[in-house]
Amino acid sequence: MKEPWLPLVPENVTASWLGDALAPRYPGTRVERLDVHEILWGTGTKMMVTATYNDAGRGHGLPRALCIKAGLAEHRELVKFCYQTEARFFAELAPRLLLGLPQILYAAANADQGMVVMEDLRPTGAHICRVQQPLTRDQAAAFLDDMAALHARWWNSPALEDDGDLGWLMRHDPLPDEAWGDFGRGQLQPETWAHYMGLPRSLGIPVACRDREGVHAALQELRLFGEQGPRCVIHGDAHLGNMYLTREGRPGFLDWQTTRRGHWAQDVTYFYISALDPLDRRAWERDLVAGYLAALARHGVAHPPSAEEAWRAIRAHIVYGLFYWMVNPVEWQAEENNAATAPRFGWAAVDHAAPPVGPL
Repeated sequence: MKEPWLPLVPENVTASWLGDALAPRYPGTRVERLDVHEILWGTGTKMMVTATYNDAGRGHGLPRALCIKAGLAEHRELVKFCYQTEARFFAELAPRLLLGLPQILYAAANADQGMVVMEDLRPTGAHICRVQQPLTRDQAAAFLDDMAALHARWWNSPALEDDGDLGWLMRHDPLPDEAWGDFGRGQLQPETWAHYMGLPRSLGIPVACRDREGVHAALQELRLFGEQGPRCVIHGDAHLGNMYLTREGRPGFLDWQTTRRGHWAQDVTYFYISALDPLDRRAWERDLVAGYLAALARHGVAHPPSAEEAWRAIRAHIVYGLFYWMVNPVEWQAEENNAATAPRFGWAAVDHAAPPVGPL
């Protein structure tokens, strides 16, 4: 199959291109005008636009307010696998899942780019979650149920083997040896570590969690633990900034750039610790995790982890969120987000005597 042509700069995202992209799925559709209201620069560029359709496009009921997401900045080549992963997730995996996702009008990837055209959620009344607004118990349970549906869909599936249908997904690795692990290893250098420990985020982190060598050892231990399985498709970056609630209160997931083949506890641990007030987390986590395990069975996993297995996995995975929120560059997340989230992982490690606070 011939690869689609995809824009590499915002100037090439035109009404003509969008019409050509939409027409195969929505026959007869043309875009007569495309108004760009805002460009949000980040790991992935988001163009917030309004499309004016011809009669055929209007007849298909296409949303006018759109978010066009791709690699449109100078750093595109360095992380193009992120854009390609997200586009392929929406094109190939999302249609086989029953969980909250935005309406996707177009998703495609080629050797240089990955592009997604989705509805702009803001006019729909959706609420984009924020770490400064921790979830309620019912909201957290709803997200975990959808997470279980995702994990159950390819639980220990042969499709996840390197030569399987989903072998194109990267394996999750908290500190990979390949080039994309350079960031994590760099953040563990003494001078860099000292810089981040001097920022406001560190003030609320327990002292036992600030030991660089202890965190490094815990990450290496997690690498070995995660390879033991079970393996499934994971979101890979399940924090509140990548989630939303619909007008009706249903959970939804955004930003699938880090979709991976990995351990279920990566998503579950990273999500509920970062999403809950620490006092609520202490009070609710046993029931929430039990609910997730029950949801795995309900979604088709014949032999879900036991409670003992689940809690050992969760304890092993706490260090991932702790480390990456402690050393998260302010260019990626505002300091108020880092300062709100990193201590949640620190106190979870203390509460569970989990690495780096205690042995696994």
